[in-house]
Amino acid sequence: MKGKFRLSQLSFRQKLILTSIACLVIPALGMLYITNVYSKLIIREHSLEKATQSLRIVQSQIDVIFEEMVSVSNFVHFDPEIKNLLEEAKTNPVAARTLTSRLEQVAGETIDLRITLLDRKGHAYSDYSFYDYDPRQFLRQPWFQELEQLPPYDTLFMGAEANYLTSLQEEQPYVFLTARALREEATAPPYAYLIVSRSEASIRERFASLEEDVYLLDDKERILSNRSPALIGTSFNRLLPVDELAFPDIVKFKGENQLLLSLPLKYARWRLISVAPYEQLTEKLNGINRTGLLIQTIFAVSFLFALTVLLRRFTKPVLVLGKAARRVEDGDLAVRTGIRGADEIGSLGLSFDNMLDQVQQMLQQVETEQALKRQAEIAMLQAQINPHFLFNVLSSIRMKLLLKQDEENARILGSLSSMLRTSFTSREEFVSIASELDFTKQYMELMRFTMRYPTDYVIDADKELLLETVPRFILQPIIENAYKHGFLQGGGRIRIAIRRQQTTLTITVEDNGAGMEEPTLAALIRHLRQKDEEIEAIGAAGMPAAETSRRGIGLINVYQRLKLICGDRFEMEISSVRGHHTTVQLIMPVKRIGADKNDL
Repeated sequence: MKGKFRLSQLSFRQKLILTSIACLVIPALGMLYITNVYSKLIIREHSLEKATQSLRIVQSQIDVIFEEMVSVSNFVHFDPEIKNLLEEAKTNPVAARTLTSRLEQVAGETIDLRITLLDRKGHAYSDYSFYDYDPRQFLRQPWFQELEQLPPYDTLFMGAEANYLTSLQEEQPYVFLTARALREEATAPPYAYLIVSRSEASIRERFASLEEDVYLLDDKERILSNRSPALIGTSFNRLLPVDELAFPDIVKFKGENQLLLSLPLKYARWRLISVAPYEQLTEKLNGINRTGLLIQTIFAVSFLFALTVLLRRFTKPVLVLGKAARRVEDGDLAVRTGIRGADEIGSLGLSFDNMLDQVQQMLQQVETEQALKRQAEIAMLQAQINPHFLFNVLSSIRMKLLLKQDEENARILGSLSSMLRTSFTSREEFVSIASELDFTKQYMELMRFTMRYPTDYVIDADKELLLETVPRFILQPIIENAYKHGFLQGGGRIRIAIRRQQTTLTITVEDNGAGMEEPTLAALIRHLRQKDEEIEAIGAAGMPAAETSRRGIGLINVYQRLKLICGDRFEMEISSVRGHHTTVQLIMPVKRIGADKNDL
């Protein structure tokens, strides 16, 4: 309660300053924390990506070395010339020499690549001197017996074997070997054995330029290659005593955090393991991160100080506005703030003063509008009186005609009076089908009286549909077109049919008049679909301007009106044959009397 009391005693300026500082400090602290956390994650991901990329490069290089050894084995295995020389060399020294030269050619320019070929009778051929090593000693190696068990065309990989060439043992103490049993068929016994070797140094030199310490391990976790030759042949598990290795992972190794990565090789189920000093990899990025956080903190503190000073200065006019508002509340409309300036508060002071200047004008304007509204209501009453006067006069004329027994003219005058009364007095947007048909009948009676040629009409509507509602005055414009354009050269008949199918109401108006040409009908339909265009656009489509003014305006008005009311649920279909007929069909949703307009 004490804290709330103290807060309630603060002024608006103090609340604004404290709120602004809180809105700055809280998000800033949150952003600093989130930035720090995500920066560490990003640094880790970057370090992991960098170490993975380096290890992948080494992986591809070592795969190329072993791929080359396998390619040499495949070449020797499937070269018919070497196979023929191998057979001839058993009895022909020249063939033996040629075979040795051929093996030297296969080895090519790869300095540390050595090829040994042994047949089953103990004959040996190689691209190195027998003074360095007698190739037949391979027959006594423990791994040699595995060649017989290998599947056909498979290759046996051996790593970190002692260099069998005595002249190179000091410089290159270890070699990698591949051995294969050469067979003519998959089920045939081997006719020779092929051993291909490369020095371990060719792999070790791929590790020299890396920051990470890379180990090549076999499937038994034995180290086959490393930049430290003393570790070759030892177990990696003894070097890194971890219960269960997970890759990638960060572990404590040699007193430092190390990033562990592992990638498999293409051959022999061997793999590469990278041990990267995590702090060394991330030192530069961590330094950049710490510098960024320090700069953000300095800027935040500086901004807080400047914000406090500027808020006190900028909010001073608010005090003046508050005092002026209280005086206006007391009824003093003559008070003015006098605050001016190019900023928002200056505009607020000017607007406040202008508002007070306009209050009396607004009150006077309201009084004027009320007076005009009363005048409009009086004019509306007068406008209602005039049609009543007209209806009374027409009724009097009709009565005089009936007294003179002029029933035909009296009937025509009665139709005119009823039609005018419906037009003037009805304010409903929707009327029943019965009312719309009555109005249409009166119009057709009048048109039949004024037409030169005899005309007739037929109405075909189900009685249960008479209480359904439609927008008013939708039939008269269509029928007017029929009288004006279809019956100019002769009489005819208009047929109105109204049908219902489930929730759809179909109104068909058909005349047997002059009809329309196909270009005229096509232009009319096209412009009905373009209801937002000007009606004069029909002329631009190839229809003469005079024809445009005479045809289609009523249809377009009906189409646009029903489209606005019913939306996509309304359709208008027009068909016409020159000299035979014109048919207009309106398809719209059903609406019952008393239903909401929105139900359409």
